[in-house]
Amino acid sequence: MPESAELFFSLTLLCPLLIFYFVFKKHWVDNDLRQAFLSGLAAGIGAIVLTRVVYLPIEYFLGTDLRSFISASGTWFVTLMACVGIIGLIEEALKAAGGMLASYYSEFMRRPTAIFMGFAGCAMSFSLLENIQYFLLFGVSVVLPRIVISSSAHLFFSSICAVIVAEAVIRRRRATVVSLRILAGIATAAVVHGFFDFVVFHFDIQAVSGLVISLLAVFLLGIYEAWLGALKLDAPEEARLMSCAGCGAFSLDRVRFCGFCGSRVVRMPHRPELKVTDAEES
Repeated sequence: MPESAELFFSLTLLCPLLIFYFVFKKHWVDNDLRQAFLSGLAAGIGAIVLTRVVYLPIEYFLGTDLRSFISASGTWFVTLMACVGIIGLIEEALKAAGGMLASYYSEFMRRPTAIFMGFAGCAMSFSLLENIQYFLLFGVSVVLPRIVISSSAHLFFSSICAVIVAEAVIRRRRATVVSLRILAGIATAAVVHGFFDFVVFHFDIQAVSGLVISLLAVFLLGIYEAWLGALKLDAPEEARLMSCAGCGAFSLDRVRFCGFCGSRVVRMPHRPELKVTDAEES
């Protein structure tokens, strides 16, 4: 591959991550969110390494790699079960573990928006490394058309799980209930992930087809709605003094974005007030 082509391909691989950065740049003035996302990027590396380790005995048993097995399988039921029960479940479980680990490590597990960013970072690095792996195995012709749809899909699946996990964690229910809800979030993401893979592989749909482009629009809308859901969970229960992390403007409204610069509005930490008594005045 010529040097100019290698540079173009490298930028193409990083394109989804750069787009995500510029879309959420105004929100990352909040240090908690930036740290959660960066921790998620690191967790995503571990998640995809563990995924490959878990896949090894499965692929050894099948006698081929999972992609080839699913593509060659003629029975729709076998393809669907492999997509949901193996690929979807394993990948979404490990990504969810990475996202929760990133949020817990950053000590922001009680903030829905930070949980969302931890999951998002894990999904983005997972997708990036997966695309690099596909490039090494199958070449540019396979990877180039799937870069954007793959990153959007992984981010969409993780966003669904992130909102369910965030809702379970911040309600402070019993540990058993929280655990069941987290498992429900992983299962939901796994089913959606599996059905997407089933449609693409079983019907041999190309990454540039109209159906996949339509799914891309659905994924982007779903990511946006999941982010709004995380913001609603992060909203204060009552009006409090709040400060814009971008321009420093103050507000008493229960808003999540500044009306002046559009950056995230963060709650001011509670500070005890000093009261002057009559004795002290005299």
